[in-house]
Amino acid sequence: MTGAASPTTLVLDFDGTITEVDLLDEMARTFGDPAVYEEVEDGIHAGTVTLQECIVREFAPVTVSLDEMTRWVLANVRVRAGLRELVGLAHDRRWSVRVLSSGFAELIQPVLDDIGLRGVELLANGVDARPEGWRVRWRDETVCPICGEACKRRGLPQGDVVYVGDGISDRCAALASTRIFATRGLARWLDERGAEYEPFRDFHDIVRALSG
Repeated sequence: MTGAASPTTLVLDFDGTITEVDLLDEMARTFGDPAVYEEVEDGIHAGTVTLQECIVREFAPVTVSLDEMTRWVLANVRVRAGLRELVGLAHDRRWSVRVLSSGFAELIQPVLDDIGLRGVELLANGVDARPEGWRVRWRDETVCPICGEACKRRGLPQGDVVYVGDGISDRCAALASTRIFATRGLARWLDERGAEYEPFRDFHDIVRALSG
């Protein structure tokens, strides 16, 4: 008697992966303090600022209402081509689909609803959009023993994981996944470490790779 096959989950980052442009960055740059943005972005790339500290400091100067920001996001978001086809392929194979993001659920869910995605689980941080400055509500602040930060690794499901990401927040979770599709900064970081991954430009590339 053989055991049941491990369940498979397609895990997608949101900012810069589902979206063509990192909306978290764009929101902080457009509605926050440009000087603070540049300082913490330099720090995170130099390794002197954690991702949590980066997000906290970038959004502390943001004072617009959540409704105003949601309208801006829906007006400016550009979803990477092939997303529907990729999610459809996963559902056809009876895979679960999870969006795992360091961004804010209050701004991600409207995008997913607007493009008509169904049956997609969302794990993300939250935000308290105060008029004196936004405050982050962290989904999980547990420090990872692998990378030493509160990362996305604990947000991965049991079983096989096909991970799709693009940036700093995806590093630790990607290394814990069964199969990695990477672009931009994540791809460069994996290259530096000699880690195996498959590059992509849009989700049609991933559909072709999974179908082949």
